Amino acid sequence: MQTGHQTESVVELAVEMMRTGEGGVLRVLFLAALLCLTAAAFMTPLRRLVALGLASEEYSYTLLIPIMVLTLFFVERKKIFQQIGYAVRGGALILLTGLAAAEVAAFFPPSPGAGWRLALEILGLATVWIGCFVFCFGTRASRAAVFPLLFSLLLVPLPYAVMAKPIDLIRHGSADVTGFLFALAGVPVVRRAMTFSLTKLTFQVATECSGIHSSVALFIAALLAGYFCLKATWKKALLVPLVFPIVSFTNGLRMFVIAVLSNYVNMSFFYGELHHKGGSFFFALALVLLALVIKLLGGFLPFDTGGLPTQLPKKRSENKPSRFPKDSFAPALSSAPKAQRRSGWE
Repeated sequence: MQTGHQTESVVELAVEMMRTGEGGVLRVLFLAALLCLTAAAFMTPLRRLVALGLASEEYSYTLLIPIMVLTLFFVERKKIFQQIGYAVRGGALILLTGLAAAEVAAFFPPSPGAGWRLALEILGLATVWIGCFVFCFGTRASRAAVFPLLFSLLLVPLPYAVMAKPIDLIRHGSADVTGFLFALAGVPVVRRAMTFSLTKLTFQVATECSGIHSSVALFIAALLAGYFCLKATWKKALLVPLVFPIVSFTNGLRMFVIAVLSNYVNMSFFYGELHHKGGSFFFALALVLLALVIKLLGGFLPFDTGGLPTQLPKKRSENKPSRFPKDSFAPALSSAPKAQRRSGWE
């Protein structure tokens, strides 16, 4: 059922692209042909990217990026395809830039998993796809679609060396939050760097405790929420780095709860489902905190009704004499000055 709905959305998006401007059908077919040809040319790195996303939790999000990009185009289709036209020079320049990035990747040795070679190859492919869109639909449509186009760059798997820095930042932040909560609750604990020792339990804040999967998901959610819910650019830019303290707090709270329950209630909490499968609850908490931050920044949330009238305006009373006779209402309205042409709503 879900697959059928996605297919209908893609078909409706294609129809909208075809309706706009002259030669819409040819543009869509030409773009589809370019995308298929470039995907075939980059088939080897694409296969490695799919294998990486299936095998590694840290990069599983890359498998969802194409679907999310299509969804963004579908949601914004009215605005994007309002004015279209070919942009040969701009599209060709971006396309050549992507091919150059793919050529630079050849200077890096192939490595298992996420490395610089795979990152540059996928970066080249994503840039080529952006260039194809600019070529087929022009600069005006590309400006309107700048967020979906740039969002497609999330398809690039960052190398392990780059991913290690934010992971380490979240890891240390989570440990600091855990230590602060122990001190706030008055729990006796001895901390040595990333290791905490309680009366019955000793645990270490390992790399796996950084919650990289939920961190990436919250980062993507912050990007989408900033785009749809905030207007000012500086607010959108501020929302994204706030993901790190939010994730650090929820991870630290999770470790604190598990440690206290394991030490003072039952050690099975440390090995049970709360430890290994309880991340969804704390991720939901992180989403709530993200929504609160958006609200503090003056953003609009889907469940808001701000700005809408609390009740419908009342009609003019029937007992009050009308401005025009009932039998001559239409002629009087047509000949009345513009200032008098008002509805019966106050």
